[in-house]
Amino acid sequence: MSVRAKLPQLVVLCALPVILLAGCGDIYRYLTSGEVGWTIKREIRDRQQTEIALASLTRFPWDELIVFSAYTPRQEICQRLKLDERACVAADLPEPLDDGLGLLVFRQNGKIVHREIQHGWHGSFQVDEHSFTPQTAVFVVEPHGTDRNGEPYLILRSKPATPNPSLAKH
Repeated sequence: MSVRAKLPQLVVLCALPVILLAGCGDIYRYLTSGEVGWTIKREIRDRQQTEIALASLTRFPWDELIVFSAYTPRQEICQRLKLDERACVAADLPEPLDDGLGLLVFRQNGKIVHREIQHGWHGSFQVDEHSFTPQTAVFVVEPHGTDRNGEPYLILRSKPATPNPSLAKH
């Protein structure tokens, strides 16, 4: 087979890495983000919601959400989840080892039912280090600066609890 006959194949082989690298950020986010992250992204970026309730965005039962920020070491993650060394290894928890990454861990009756890396592009959680229930996992979306493409960074902060008016003293 002559070089001329192989030329179209060579062009494709050379162009493919360039095309893939051009969309590298999108590919990386697609491959490493989970279903909750993509659902959050759809709500706050595509639908421009200013408030989200995670209980309505998940397809699995859970009674506790723990959010870990970037660079939280696995040892600290396991300690906060009250997992001994053996259970920690078995849980295979990823570490959020980059700026703009977080870790969402959902539990039901103390057992991990879902965990995923949360990309800041999909919404960056800035919350106190405590757990949330399906009722308290409500977050307000706040724009905070822009990226190099002019897109806003979106911060997710826990919504303050509203006082129950029926409990107010007269």
